[in-house]
Amino acid sequence: MPGSRSDTPPDGEQGWLNWIVRRLDNAAAIGFVQATLHCSHESPRAEIAWVIGAQHHGKGYATEASNRMVAWLQAQEVNTLIAHIHPRNHASAAVARKLGLSATETIVDGEVCWEALLTR
Repeated sequence: MPGSRSDTPPDGEQGWLNWIVRRLDNAAAIGFVQATLHCSHESPRAEIAWVIGAQHHGKGYATEASNRMVAWLQAQEVNTLIAHIHPRNHASAAVARKLGLSATETIVDGEVCWEALLTR
């Protein structure tokens, strides 16, 4: 994915990927999407997140950028997606649903764990 940055911590069990989100008609960044890859499991999984500037909310940018990130992760054989979303963040919950994630009963630091299993 163009504009991606990848770092790997010293233990080699995680990889960090970050993509800047820009509108096609403007070079200015409007946000980012990111994935933390966990490679120590039988099947790779990714914790994903999206952040879009407030002035760009409600225009589908988070959904479009996250869909592209998920497609890239799936092509890399990532099997599980996880997102942590605050219970009152209805916009992020809507993005998660559009990505195929479902809320679980797990709460981590006050955020609901959402999860999806990717198919090939």
